[in-house]
Amino acid sequence: MNKKFYKDNRKRLFDMLPNKSFTVVSSGYSVNRSADENYDFTVNNNFYYLTGIKQEQVHLVLIKDGECTEKLFIDEYDEFYAKWIGHKITKKEASDASGILQKNIFYKGDYESEIKRLAERYKTVCLDLEKNKNVNFNSFGLSLADELKDLSIVDVYPLIIKLRSAKQTCEIEELKDAIEVTGEGINELMRHAAPNMYEYQLEAYFDFAIKTNGNREYSFKTIAASGNNATTLHYSTNDSVISDGDLVLFDLGARSNGYCADISRTIPANGKFTELQKTIYEIVLAANKKIAKVARAGMTLAELQAICVKTLTKGCMKAKLISTEDEIKKYYFHSVSHSIGLDTHDPIDRKSPLPEGAVISDEPGLYFPQYGIGVRIEDDLLLKKSKAVNLSANIIKEVDEIESFMARN
Repeated sequence: MNKKFYKDNRKRLFDMLPNKSFTVVSSGYSVNRSADENYDFTVNNNFYYLTGIKQEQVHLVLIKDGECTEKLFIDEYDEFYAKWIGHKITKKEASDASGILQKNIFYKGDYESEIKRLAERYKTVCLDLEKNKNVNFNSFGLSLADELKDLSIVDVYPLIIKLRSAKQTCEIEELKDAIEVTGEGINELMRHAAPNMYEYQLEAYFDFAIKTNGNREYSFKTIAASGNNATTLHYSTNDSVISDGDLVLFDLGARSNGYCADISRTIPANGKFTELQKTIYEIVLAANKKIAKVARAGMTLAELQAICVKTLTKGCMKAKLISTEDEIKKYYFHSVSHSIGLDTHDPIDRKSPLPEGAVISDEPGLYFPQYGIGVRIEDDLLLKKSKAVNLSANIIKEVDEIESFMARN
């Protein structure tokens, strides 16, 4: 991504901020796993969206007082840290990534005094106050809000999320790259699928494919669910033996510069669908195609869900898989769509009309434990005013395409 992208993002945020205020957004902190080991650091994507920097404990400060001033606070060079852990970003590197002038990049030792100075000068502070239902959840913004409780506090989180909801051209290109590599990984899965493998063994072919393409990050933990395991929505143990006659449901994705692909495909382990599997698969595929056909900017996720439920219900009733319309709730119990971007489930106002430029999932499914069959087919759609563009259209999903591909590989 070009630093102009991050500069423009900050400018658009500046325009939304109240005058006579300062804003603080942090990259976040590592979380301890055990003893002296931490979990891999994951950057606060709101911070990344504004700076292009993924290093922990970096703070962005924006000051709006007639004109706008931006400052960045990074760690000072630490020779001991460099020998043991690795390189930390320099002022020049931070400037090259973010577009913030080097003269406005400071070491973190100056951060606390700067916040104190700003708190004395301004009555309003804008913070990234992301909320989470987990009682143990805390963010840098929430912690700082407690320290600055005497000021008027504005939540900048929904403002940044609003900016993130409509993807720009460079973001769409990253998503396309992630989807293309994900598609290559799915092809590898289909080439090597066979009964009597463990799910994790088949999953390994996806891992190999995306890493040899230079993508070392996943959108999320891969779901490789065979047989009855596929009827659990977020199954990710991936440790069962794949039986002859099983369908295998994959929900997976690679990242490109932080941007997530989110694709689901369901394949027969032995390369051939049974008649019942094909019937259920075709009902899900019809719903997937229906959403891709009707989705467009201005619709809501609830409207898309209603269309999906209606299509799945009609198909299941016709196939005599259910006897009443209400029964569909037993076999389809999730939403057909969510926003996609820097997060697999990119934050968005789910009740508002989807903006032009939004990228959303299209993922109907049916799950019949009594038959040991779970099917989900998921594509990633770019919404325009009059239509949706299927960014993952090149990843095969027709029954005859899948069977033909697996037969010749």
